[in-house]
Amino acid sequence: MSWRRWLRRGLGARSSPPSASRIRKDVLRYEIQPQAYLEVFWKVLPIGRGPAVSLFVHGEEVLKFDCFGEGRGHYHVNERQWSRRMPGVVQRLYLPEKTVEAQIERTLFELTTNLSVYCQQNDDPRIRQFVIDRERVQEAVQRMRATMLDYMRRVPAIDRPPNATKD
Repeated sequence: MSWRRWLRRGLGARSSPPSASRIRKDVLRYEIQPQAYLEVFWKVLPIGRGPAVSLFVHGEEVLKFDCFGEGRGHYHVNERQWSRRMPGVVQRLYLPEKTVEAQIERTLFELTTNLSVYCQQNDDPRIRQFVIDRERVQEAVQRMRATMLDYMRRVPAIDRPPNATKD
């Protein structure tokens, strides 16, 4: 199935939750340092669609940002540990920004400013004690930002979130 056809089809009709490989399209990986990287991708879910990014440390997804636009954009912190503690509960922290572009900027801010706090909240001691190279995070986040904005430019208007603009 083509990328565009997949985007138009969406996943709303699915009866079981899709795997990450089915909902993440055009995944690009940006290394930060050994044991830390970002994955940037286009995401389609019944609740929204748009550019997204995940931060992995020691192979675990510590943060995931879904920039779906007003009322839909959100992020997850240490989602695996929350799903273990409270099965069936979806932990979403909604982004107050109204546009996808503003949510991308918020993502950049969170990753460059508050990253160590999110890592320190993880139940894995390797992640809690992980020292992030701030300069390399800054470099990776700038590439992430450019990719997320590029996804917004490349995706046909019909497949973009309603409040996203096209340059």
